[in-house]
Amino acid sequence: MSQSKEKHRKDPEEKQDLGLEGDLLSETEEVTPEAEPSSEEELRELNDRYLRVCADFDNFRRRSRQDRAASYDEAVMDTIRTLLPVVDSLDGALKAAEACQSEETREFTQGLALIAQQLSQALDKLGVTEIEGEGSEFDPKVHQAVIHGEDQDLPENRVVEVYQKGYRKGDRVIRHSMVRVVN
Repeated sequence: MSQSKEKHRKDPEEKQDLGLEGDLLSETEEVTPEAEPSSEEELRELNDRYLRVCADFDNFRRRSRQDRAASYDEAVMDTIRTLLPVVDSLDGALKAAEACQSEETREFTQGLALIAQQLSQALDKLGVTEIEGEGSEFDPKVHQAVIHGEDQDLPENRVVEVYQKGYRKGDRVIRHSMVRVVN
């Protein structure tokens, strides 16, 4: 009998638990109509997340494009820096060949001039331009004053001689011009 009394005692507890569960079910049924606004909120939240992800991806594409363009420009500038001693040597050879104009060296000088012209055209295609030289106003952003002199006949801060040509690509200086300046 003791077991039946214990069973009897357990049964009312189980019924109470079932009663509570029944109450919970009835409460959830009442909450279901209110769940629709929460699903709308969830939809808004998911839509906001989607829009943020799309905006982040657009920003990523834009940054990647800018990084690629900057890398390309930097690679071009590094290549030009490497080639500038060759350009300087070619200019020096051209000046030396013009100084001694004999019949034998005339054709050689013309060949050097054509090579220098081709190299200049290749630099132009890459967007590389020569920095202004003699007669221009001294600009510390693009010129490096190697010698500073006085001359009363010339205006102040004028470049009178270029020792080494400078080059730029767009607004960026690849190499500053080495110049002599007068005041």
